[in-house]
Parts: sequence; C-alpha cells; structure tokens
Amino acid sequence: MPFEAATAIWERLWTSRYPLAADAFDDGVWRQTRAAAMTRLHVELHPRQVWGLIGVDVDHPDAVLRMVSTVDNHPQPNVIIENPVNGHAHAAWAITTPIKVTNYGSRRSVRYGLSIEEALRRAVGGDPHYPARLIKNPFHPRWMTHFIHADTSTLDRFGGTLTPAGHMPGRGWHNQRRRTPVGHSRNETLFHGVRHFAYREMRHHWGDPEGYRAAIAREVAIRNADFDTPLGVTELGHISTSITDWTIRYSRMWNDGPAAYDQAFRAIQAARGRKGSGRNGGLAGNSRPGGLMRGANRSDEAWELHKAIEKAGLV
Repeated sequence: MPFEAATAIWERLWTSRYPLAADAFDDGVWRQTRAAAMTRLHVELHPRQVWGLIGVDVDHPDAVLRMVSTVDNHPQPNVIIENPVNGHAHAAWAITTPIKVTNYGSRRSVRYGLSIEEALRRAVGGDPHYPARLIKNPFHPRWMTHFIHADTSTLDRFGGTLTPAGHMPGRGWHNQRRRTPVGHSRNETLFHGVRHFAYREMRHHWGDPEGYRAAIAREVAIRNADFDTPLGVTELGHISTSITDWTIRYSRMWNDGPAAYDQAFRAIQAARGRKGSGRNGGLAGNSRPGGLMRGANRSDEAWELHKAIEKAGLV
C-alpha cells in the first residue's frame, strides 16, 4: 500500500489527540503531541475515554500468518505491526462506532467490546498479559507494517464471525477476569492496594525508614502471591521502592511525624462526616434512595477531601 494511503488510514483510525508514547518503557511513558509521539517506538492505541481500536499482541514467530489466516476464524485486522527480528506482532481492528468508556457510555457495549477483544485474542493465540494500552508505532522504521484494509466493523459483525468459530468467552468471564488480573493490571492492582496500606503502615515506623521499607516489601510479596500468575522479583522491587521512596521523600505526614498524621486523619474523617450527613446518606445530587453516586459526585468528594487536607496544611 502506498505510504500516503497508509498514512490516511492511520490518521482516520487513530484518534488520540495527545497520546501516551515511549521508546524504552523503563525510561517512562508520558503524553506527547501526535507529531512527537509518531517518532516513538510505541504509541497509545486509543484515548482512555473512547475505545475505537481493538488491539492484540501475538508473541509467536508466525504472528502475521496467524492474523491473516482468517477464513471461518476471525475478521481481518486493519493493520499488523511486526517485529522483523522475532516475528512477533501487534494487530488492530477498527470499531465502526467507538465505545465510550465513561459514566455516560453503555456498560453493555463496554462488556461486549471486552468479550470481542478476548475472542480476537483467542482466535490468533494472543498474549493474555497484553493490556492493550500501547501499540507498536506503525510508521517507526524498526517495525514492518502491513496495512490490510481501511474498513471498520460493528461489534455485532465481529461477533458474527467469532461466535460460530467458537472463540467468544462464556458467561462469567468478566468476573473471572477481575479475579485473576494479568499483565499491566497486576502492577496497577498491586501498586494501588499497597499504596493505601503504606499510608496506614507509616504510623508504626516513625524514624525507621528501613523498617518501613521492609514492611512495604513484605506486603507487596504477600499480595503478589495471590495472583494466579505472580509478578517477577524485579517488578516487585520497583513497586515497593517507588511507594516507599515517594512517601519518605515527599509525604508531609512522614516528614512531620505523628502529629501531622493525626491531623490528616481528623481532616479526612471530618470531610467524610460532612458528606455522610447529606440527603440519601451523603450521595448529594442523587434523587433515588439507595442509588449509586455518579462520577461528578465522586469528584466532588475527592475535591472536598483534598481541600480539607490542604486546609490542615498537609499539602
């Protein structure tokens, strides 16, 4: 396919305005302009709020052959980006109507989209650990890119091919997916769980940073053992070190000691108490008794907690 035609296809399908991008992941991933991102090895697959491209990673030397062998198996991808050194490749399929991944989107569409993504992964033997956040940059000279076609497909059209081929996951698959996080989601699950533990744990280690580091490292190892596929030792070290380093270097509660910790705790409890005294148990703006709080109210609560801590002089 001519370069101009390939560029036109990608510009139409790739909708990230200020995408995440990276060369070496160890050096960090950050948002950049589209022009700057297109010089990187890896770019964001789609915006976080709008899901328009389904991505799959195949870590086999015959990845391209698997992806183009579509008869009675799976739809053809729009683009395949191959590593010519080992044959591994990423593939992307374009959705006709991008899925809104926000409070205003359809949960049914999101769940159906996740099922289609899982079915495509199964159809080509893709990596279950791939988080589908970044994809190989199709225009980077290190990769060999194959633009197959420019058509988009509806979720039902994807399902019309994948269901009779036997690739669609069964009922309860989403719950199993949450119980057994893999890939990048394991890192996120572990980091955020231990991060909250670390805030509480610091009160047992005032003036003892090494004891604090050991406690956090132990908690990381314990929680990691709960995963069906645990993370490696190196990744565990990165997680525990990043949590403890930030706390020891930047946390006012750690540096100012027990008095600051108690002050922050009282500020947070007071803010929660004010939220809890409102209508419907504090779910402001929710007219249905027992209803769920919307995203805007969650943001209001987070902002109020932040202001309470700020007022206490802890940020």
